[in-house]
Amino acid sequence: MTSGSAATAGAPIDYLEIRSTWHTVRAVAASAALVGFVVLGVATGVEVRPLVIVAAVVAGDGLLRRRRGGSPIPSLVVDATAVGIGLFFWGYSPAVQVASFLYLLSAALLLLPSPAAAGIAFYAALMEAAALLNGGAGVVDPRRTDELAVVVDVTVALTYVVTVGSLLHGAMRALVRVQARQQEALDAERRAVALKNEFVSMVSHELRTPLTGIAGFTDALRENWRVLPPDEIDEFLEIMRTETEHLSNLVEDILVIPRLEAGHLRLQPRRLNLLEVVEDVCRATLDGHRDYAVEVPGDVEVFADPVRLRQILRNLCENARKYGGDQVLVEGERVEGSRYLVVVADNGPGVPVGDEERIFAHFEQLSKGDARLQQGVGLGLPIARKLARAMGGDLWYEHRFPRGSRFCFTVPFVAGRDVPAGGAVADRSPVS
Repeated sequence: MTSGSAATAGAPIDYLEIRSTWHTVRAVAASAALVGFVVLGVATGVEVRPLVIVAAVVAGDGLLRRRRGGSPIPSLVVDATAVGIGLFFWGYSPAVQVASFLYLLSAALLLLPSPAAAGIAFYAALMEAAALLNGGAGVVDPRRTDELAVVVDVTVALTYVVTVGSLLHGAMRALVRVQARQQEALDAERRAVALKNEFVSMVSHELRTPLTGIAGFTDALRENWRVLPPDEIDEFLEIMRTETEHLSNLVEDILVIPRLEAGHLRLQPRRLNLLEVVEDVCRATLDGHRDYAVEVPGDVEVFADPVRLRQILRNLCENARKYGGDQVLVEGERVEGSRYLVVVADNGPGVPVGDEERIFAHFEQLSKGDARLQQGVGLGLPIARKLARAMGGDLWYEHRFPRGSRFCFTVPFVAGRDVPAGGAVADRSPVS
């Protein structure tokens, strides 16, 4: 915390919220007074040089501190000193004294904690009292008439009153802004709590479902393995393996989030044959669930972390399996520079217009609550995008014509070889 912030801590109004407005009003008011004093001196010959100097100092301080400084105390001291000097040279004026003290007291009470405000008020009273040391007559000038003094006193007093009004108006606007930010923070906190509760509910469901299956098949094998036929035992074991893999993937997705957010995810990129990785992931996620085709040249090599590249492809393929219709196509092509584009396309309903970016927010799903038709906690797409960007690429969504989705991501391409027009293609079924 800076010294200025410490000095204003506990004040009713945050000084930084009103700094620019307050100092602008000070500079304008002092500049107007300066011009008035100069005109008065030229027109009447009255000695006004002390007043001109005081007004110039206040105007300069206002302009200087519009964007600088973290405490109003120096400016309030300047203003109080200016009032004292002005009253000393011009002479005692009840209107100016009351208006200036009202201004200083209002500013101190709004912008400073109570002890500091009391100190400013005491200093202002001391300076105004010092102006009475010469009897309150000011510097004697025979050219200054009582009528002229009244006009100057009323004008200066009205200037202070207008300054107080501007200060109060700025304080009200600052309060409105603060209240709006507090309401936004409260709404954000409520959304975060609701999001956390929904996330806990979804994760609990995601964990409970495979655990229930694993526990059920484990009990069945433990009690009946002697009498079950081998094929049935193999089927049970395969289901248990699949559910265990699902749990492992879910845990990995959850654990990778804080490391990605903190920038502490350690990547180990190396040369990879892209087709081998794509085929392996497709077999694990799409075989037996969807018709799919892989159209990636067989000798394309990319430079990526194998674990994270598989995680990106797994999340995209699982997303296509859950929401993407009955056909999936994974294809690739080299794009500008040293990037290779991979596209996971499907013939499902696609993402509604306007939701193209929302699907990349954590825990977001286009169908939620008990109405969700598929499993998932809304982590796959945001994690895939962050991983792609962490490896030097990007991931985005495109609409597929005439229907469907295209999830596209780029990875660094291994230079030094040409990408053939065709290549080894693993085909499971054409995608219409």
